[in-house]
Amino acid sequence: MGQGGQARRRKGLGWIGLAALWLGMGLRFYRLEAQSLWYDEGTSARLSEGPLRHILESAAQDIHPPLYYVLLHGWADLAGRSEFSLRAFSALTGVLLIAAVGNLTARLFNREAGRLAMLLIAIHPLAIYYAQEVRMYTLLGLWAALHSIFWLTWRRRPRPGRALGLLLTGAAGWYTHYVFPAIPAAHLLSMLIDSGHGSSRRLLRWMGLQAWIGLAVLPWAPVALTQLRQWPAPAPVPPAEALRAILRALSAGITLPPEVPSGIVALPLIGVSLGLIRGIVDRAAFPESKPRGSWIALMLMAGPIGLVLGRGAYREANLKFFMAALPAFIALWAAGLERIQWLLRKRGGRWGGRLGLALALGLMLGPLGISMWALYFDPRFSRDDYRGLARMLAVGIRPGDGILLYAPGQVDVFTYYWPQAPLLPAPLRRPPPPEEIQETLAPALRGRNRLFVLWYGEREADPEGRVETWLDTHAFRAEERWVGRIRFAVYGLGEPDPHPAPGVQFGEAIQVDGYGITPSPLHPGDVLRVMIRWRVRAPLSTAYKVFVHVQGPDGRPVAQTDREPLGWRRPTTTWRPGEVLEDRYGVWLPPTLAPGRYPVLIGFYMPDGQRLPVFRHGQRIGEAWEIGIIEVR
Repeated sequence: MGQGGQARRRKGLGWIGLAALWLGMGLRFYRLEAQSLWYDEGTSARLSEGPLRHILESAAQDIHPPLYYVLLHGWADLAGRSEFSLRAFSALTGVLLIAAVGNLTARLFNREAGRLAMLLIAIHPLAIYYAQEVRMYTLLGLWAALHSIFWLTWRRRPRPGRALGLLLTGAAGWYTHYVFPAIPAAHLLSMLIDSGHGSSRRLLRWMGLQAWIGLAVLPWAPVALTQLRQWPAPAPVPPAEALRAILRALSAGITLPPEVPSGIVALPLIGVSLGLIRGIVDRAAFPESKPRGSWIALMLMAGPIGLVLGRGAYREANLKFFMAALPAFIALWAAGLERIQWLLRKRGGRWGGRLGLALALGLMLGPLGISMWALYFDPRFSRDDYRGLARMLAVGIRPGDGILLYAPGQVDVFTYYWPQAPLLPAPLRRPPPPEEIQETLAPALRGRNRLFVLWYGEREADPEGRVETWLDTHAFRAEERWVGRIRFAVYGLGEPDPHPAPGVQFGEAIQVDGYGITPSPLHPGDVLRVMIRWRVRAPLSTAYKVFVHVQGPDGRPVAQTDREPLGWRRPTTTWRPGEVLEDRYGVWLPPTLAPGRYPVLIGFYMPDGQRLPVFRHGQRIGEAWEIGIIEVR
């Protein structure tokens, strides 16, 4: 029996298919709750709460359709709302995707290619990554594969059940993600290319089915149009660069370390290329019509890519959209591998084909293995640790402290871990006007001692840094560090006691015109607040940094702050003679700091570490000025 006949026969999965399902399930549930939920996952968890009406209303304020949230709501009612339970919905969807990709590939090519496709997607890092995320992208891939399966079966022999499957998966795809329409668009292009007997009649009937899908989606259409208009417009990326990133993601996922040479991605692409070539030389791949399985798979893969690039919606964060293209990419890859096996079997017999396939798999799966290891164990690809931040702050929070989450969606994920967190209101408009910042933050910070800020996406929401500038003007930034893509900052609040000009000068150009420092006593965990007014006496050609050190008994700092003046916004090279600049620094005292008296030193240093000399009343006193001594109790 020819290959086309094998593709039409209903046979079991075989040991490769069964092994792929079990392997894929294990990989999708492995370390499922090892990492924290991140920003977008918190949005999914929050939107899926409450009754159906609430979900629909909330989804209308989001940028995605509501079906995933509705299904997640039903799943959570059964399985619970733990991290594991919420992610398990995507993990199980990912297992279904393995079977669907195998079925799709078998229909496009043959049963052997279908089983290889199941193996490939079972271990594919892109598929695993989004099968471990509380988002809709694995579901998008599943609808893309199922809709194409029903289209292929209906196209070969129209039956009511197949038409119903086409309708249901089509409507479900539209209600899951706005990239899905690229799939029926690929179907349409295939049918237009097909000029065989009866093709016009099938095309009309298919368009009738699409009209029914359109009616099902019509109630959501006004919301969808509004959401699409509000989608963030990313910075333009050259098409060639975007296409390279997309093919890299489809070949080895988004967790392939950047130091891995790009050439290694060529190995999977060789398999895909062989799958495409197969459509030219093998007429048995899809005998009932002129478009070969390879060509259809190519259009199914190119559809989502063309839609995203054509709309100008590509950015690195949107590589997840190409889960819609992954089933077709895997199908082509598997077809290429199966063709290698067939050719080697023809020349070297049964064992020659098996050994050749094993060699080809070994070479082509190398990038997948590297990327999979990084997915699980490389901290560079870990999700943002809101769980860790919430636990850290919950332990150290005090009365009078406040937490500012600058990005509305952070509230969802942060309160998932800490529902009673003392959150402060944040400006909502993007970018916020100065009057909204003042009216929102000034009363919220009044009477508080410490402020913890989680910055996320502020470069897009507030490109001029207005909120950060306001805080640097009214508070005392003490610490700042990156936690994944979250920038965690600590500020001290309250004005220090003022002091007049002390007759101190740094070098020949910087004079202290007045200062303030937090009065003693302080306690471990407090933020020491220091205010300095710099008077500029001469131009400066070097970008100096300022250090504020709390000096321990051994002469080394027990706490410190180092940065360029005015929150990095006014390098000393921009200072003009005659200017007076008010600069603020905070120093977060360690929670374990022993009681005692500690000198506080301040000074300037060059990029090479050399410090400016310090003078008092014209006499050199060293390379740092002791601004005061604090008592810690």
